[in-house]
Amino acid sequence: MSTSELLTVESGDDAAAVLLRVRGEIDMGTAPILRRGLAGAAARRTDDRPVVLDLTSVGFLASAGLALLVEFHQQLADSGAALRVVSGGGPVLRAIQVSSLDKILAVYPSTELALAGDHA
Repeated sequence: MSTSELLTVESGDDAAAVLLRVRGEIDMGTAPILRRGLAGAAARRTDDRPVVLDLTSVGFLASAGLALLVEFHQQLADSGAALRVVSGGGPVLRAIQVSSLDKILAVYPSTELALAGDHA
């Protein structure tokens, strides 16, 4: 687990995915914590399991965080895997949509749907 006063990243493995749960705010100051979490998740993969990034408890997502999503989406795609982003709505989903990253990233409304790979 990586943590600061503003951001916590918890990781876990599932038979279907490597799961990261993030709480707090993602901005230029906390993006390195998210980067470490994503890098660790990508390194732990031993097969084509996706990385599921649960952002439902994130209240703010700045451009530094959006850039990390794109970077790790591409890195995982290059290795034959996927980044699945979970956002139930609110400011995180708005940031993803305003930046048109919802056309690039696989965004799911719940962790369960992301684990299943079902956009429902």
